[in-house]
Amino acid sequence: QQANLALHSKYKQAHAEALEVNVLSHRMQRFAVWFGGSMVASTPDFYRVCHTKAQYEEEGPRIARHNPVFNATM
Repeated sequence: QQANLALHSKYKQAHAEALEVNVLSHRMQRFAVWFGGSMVASTPDFYRVCHTKAQYEEEGPRIARHNPVFNATM
């Protein structure tokens, strides 16, 4: 851990440049996930890709590792 901190400190000293940062964000950005979720929930296929409580109780937490919406395994 200390070696990492020392290396990081040396790197920062060697690459210390003035960098102007301008962060832009929309005031509604914090709600983007909720908006996206509501859009997915309003599609006709939403309930086809949901897991039921019975499925969860049978499979356990591993059932959530596959996302059928994006066809991805986490």
